[in-house]
Amino acid sequence: MNRTYLIARQEFIKYITRRGFFISLLVFPLWIVLAVFVPRWMAGTLPERAFTIVDRAGGYEAVLRETLDRNLARRQLQALSDYAYAQADMKAFKRVHPDLTAMLFKPDSETSLKQFRAGGGVKPVLAALAPYRKPAAPPFTAPPPRFVAVAAPAPLREASPATFDAVAGDYLNGDRHQDLAPRWHKLSAIVLIPKDFGAGSATARFLSSSNGNADLVDSLQQALTSALRLQAARKLVPNDTAGAESLDVSADVETNDPTRSSDKRQAMAQTVADYLPVALAFLLFIVSMMNASVLLQGVIEEKSTRMIEVLLSCAAPRQILIGKLVGVIAVSLVTILAWGLMLLMLALFAGHDAIAMVTSAISAVLGVSLLPLILVYFLCQILIYGAIFLAIGSMAASLADAQALLGPAMLFLILPNLLIGGILQDPSGDVARYVSWIPIYTPFLMLVRLPSHPPAIELAATAVFSVATTAAMIWMVGRIFERNVLTTERPPTFGALLRRAVGR
Repeated sequence: MNRTYLIARQEFIKYITRRGFFISLLVFPLWIVLAVFVPRWMAGTLPERAFTIVDRAGGYEAVLRETLDRNLARRQLQALSDYAYAQADMKAFKRVHPDLTAMLFKPDSETSLKQFRAGGGVKPVLAALAPYRKPAAPPFTAPPPRFVAVAAPAPLREASPATFDAVAGDYLNGDRHQDLAPRWHKLSAIVLIPKDFGAGSATARFLSSSNGNADLVDSLQQALTSALRLQAARKLVPNDTAGAESLDVSADVETNDPTRSSDKRQAMAQTVADYLPVALAFLLFIVSMMNASVLLQGVIEEKSTRMIEVLLSCAAPRQILIGKLVGVIAVSLVTILAWGLMLLMLALFAGHDAIAMVTSAISAVLGVSLLPLILVYFLCQILIYGAIFLAIGSMAASLADAQALLGPAMLFLILPNLLIGGILQDPSGDVARYVSWIPIYTPFLMLVRLPSHPPAIELAATAVFSVATTAAMIWMVGRIFERNVLTTERPPTFGALLRRAVGR
């Protein structure tokens, strides 16, 4: 046991003192920050795009403009809600303005949107928030419109069906920018509503030379669909205009979980606790691939420098194997702990609310009843991945040989990631339950399924199965390691590898 400990300590110190280890510690959090903030930054820096509507049927342009105004108001309300809860004392605000607080608490609600627009939009809410903002609160910046509807130039309005596309192409390419306002170099899109739209089989047309107009297409399609439904209602009840207009409504659906706390911060902490296993499954794969690959390279280096012979003179092959695996587990845990501390440091810069939410989430995680199972699955999967990489390293005489074996192995190891999407959609379905019993995938897939609360008997059985699979893998890899770690010949064939693993 003392020799195993010494080897584990040596592996741990060897890995954490490498420059690559510190680089990997910094790169992953940096990647997370970029993945979160860069899309937000890019969304805030997107330029406004001008488009025009050629409404030859009449009555549709106003509907389309109203839809764009509605979508802009929804974005502004969401941004204002985020700003208020981050930069204002909402408890004091609620005592004086309960209606506005309810509106900001549910910015996705249709009722809140109607209240926001009827009240005048951003300025009245900001004026009410002003006395309750924190001293260092930055000014609120309302999201600008993504698309601006401009008046259709005369050549477009007067173009015949045969020449319309050619004229439209000139405006989309910027060849006729002199017909537009000085701020617009060209049109991003042109919407053509034909004369017989809504009366026959004619369809509206969306002409664009850009791939960034998906949101505009969706908004226009919803607006035109709503307008056609209202027209159909008026035809059925021609003298009941108010009744037809009443069809243009949207339902509010409030989602809540009665098992959760009504406090927003506590509810967020419980949500973090629920999805912690899924996050750990992704971290497990990243950390395992990162550290186990270093383990493989270390074995090959020890074989090439004959350091492995020195180790074998002091310890048995299985002691070396277990020591290396324990060292990998220690490095993996240190990596995750370091990333967690970095997350906490980022929360310090985000403000006191973020710190309180993170600490509440940590307390919820530490008190979760499934924490022992999470640790069992997590440690078993690290050991399984590490054992596979150790087996490859012991059989390879060089990095080239290792890469030849590593390719097929990576295909098998990546396979569970391809199943995550389907499992998250139906975590208790037959497919999810069946694939959870594939030996080397059981710990990983059960971590993904934990938030869906599988039956207790299934949790206990898969935990025992994971431990048994891990023990079997270590035993088999121990035989492979013992027989191949001193060889310098080419890696054995797959059949020979199986025979050696079972001891034949």
